[in-house]
Amino acid sequence: MGKFGLTAALVLLGAASAMAQGIQGVHPDSTPFQVGVGFTFVSFNETPNLTQNNAGLNGSVVYYKDYLGAEGQLSDVFGSQNGKMSQLLFGGGGIRLRWPHSAGMFQPWVHGLVGFSYLSPKVNFGGDTAVGYKAGGGLDFNPHHSRLGYRVSADMYGSNFFHTYQLSPEISVGVVLSIGKQE
Repeated sequence: MGKFGLTAALVLLGAASAMAQGIQGVHPDSTPFQVGVGFTFVSFNETPNLTQNNAGLNGSVVYYKDYLGAEGQLSDVFGSQNGKMSQLLFGGGGIRLRWPHSAGMFQPWVHGLVGFSYLSPKVNFGGDTAVGYKAGGGLDFNPHHSRLGYRVSADMYGSNFFHTYQLSPEISVGVVLSIGKQE
């Protein structure tokens, strides 16, 4: 999964770079919708003595009104546990704050999300669903002021599987598409 994930991320970023050529004139602050997709890595602290390294994909949609946005996000990462494939799925919503009119091609942001988490394979410690949440931030990079840019983010993913709390770091890289024109 490691070589495949790295190859997929490089192909995705290369394709985004090629698509961004020639689509000029859009400033990220002037668009109300953003759609992002990317590669995600989560070091999931399942129990105090068990940490799983998982990799997969994420997607997000944000609607902005000035600097405040409503966000929906879905991430699905995979790894292995005791020789079996494992999956950690998160779907949630929340708010995102961006720094409007930030320095040129960079746009920093922070967000907080709450939602649903699913873990497989099912284990004897408890259920396979739990409330999940993410808090973190990122940076959108748009070197050509085009509709297509790059995104890097870091979050703390929290959940409550097996009646214990899991706090797990998550890192994502990907592309972001800005859609529409703000009035």
